[in-house]
Amino acid sequence: MRFFRGSKAILAVRAAGLGLVLAGHGNGLAQNQNPEVQVRPSTGTASTGNRIAIDVSVTDKLGHAVEGLQAGDFTVLDNREPQKLLDFRAIGARSATDPTQVVVVVDMINTGFNEVAWERQQLDAFLEQDGGKLANPTSLAILADGGIKAQRGWSLDGSALLAAFDKSQTALRSIGREAGFYGDVERMQMSLSQLEQLISYEATQPGRKLFLVISPGWPLLPDAGSQEGIKQREWVFHSIVELTTKLRAGHIILYCLDPFNLGVTNPFYYQSYLKPVAVLKNAEYPDLALQVLAEHSGGQVLIKGKDITGDLNIAVRDASGGYELTFEGSPGDQPNEYHALQVQVDKPEVKVRTTAGYYAKPDLEKAH
Repeated sequence: MRFFRGSKAILAVRAAGLGLVLAGHGNGLAQNQNPEVQVRPSTGTASTGNRIAIDVSVTDKLGHAVEGLQAGDFTVLDNREPQKLLDFRAIGARSATDPTQVVVVVDMINTGFNEVAWERQQLDAFLEQDGGKLANPTSLAILADGGIKAQRGWSLDGSALLAAFDKSQTALRSIGREAGFYGDVERMQMSLSQLEQLISYEATQPGRKLFLVISPGWPLLPDAGSQEGIKQREWVFHSIVELTTKLRAGHIILYCLDPFNLGVTNPFYYQSYLKPVAVLKNAEYPDLALQVLAEHSGGQVLIKGKDITGDLNIAVRDASGGYELTFEGSPGDQPNEYHALQVQVDKPEVKVRTTAGYYAKPDLEKAH
């Protein structure tokens, strides 16, 4: 990915390869793969060629997963046109053979030390519930000034994950960065680069993944809109194409758990940018907000202030069930042609969440 300051391109801070970025996490995050929760490849049909596979969450009015639905209960609309389902798969509640995996991501780039300390206490309460026995295979990742730290493999032992987090946290150090607008640019650049690295790695792993990102999000840079030229909009647009495509294809659902400070920030400002970006000329920096990416992936933005434990418990309920639908996507008349998606369920009083859409013929090379 690149970030443009004026007409000058600034390469995003990246390691020589994803393997190098993640190779060090054995030093910080303990690996504890339980043979009972090894994930088998999905039995559903993956997206190949023009076949599009999407993950769908269906919940009742209390937010609990609705199970037992059949293919005939679903209608997929691609640009408002009904599509024939080529494959259908129900993801069972906490299946021992095909569980939904949870990745808890702590953002230390955009969060102050005092807030991180509070988040640590909240994370402690979450991981130590039920005697530290987790219902879903879980891993931890940290976004930080010194680089991303992430765990390969999964654990059902909350206490072990918490101890690993403490070790990694002490090894991370802040680096000097510019203040003001350019400092915000640097934080946004660093955050997106590390998130993209984590997505790229986890997308290679089988099964459905929930990314629970504890973060207020990175700077949205709304005031830069009037100064954005074609190069800036190109970068934003192609970054959106890359991130949303990788999230969908990798069966990754993104959540933002915003520990906002009342009266200091407006946690709902991002909602002005929820309209999908169909063409390059409409791309703006806030379209890459964590909250926007989360909602477009079919995830949630949870805003309960300091109750991070409550947010984690709400988000992880989505791991108890879901559905994978596959249909024949449009080949597209041109690269990066946007198609809006809508999924309807023939049941009363249910809420449906899925990816907002897809880009036919995605040109991922231009995002780098």
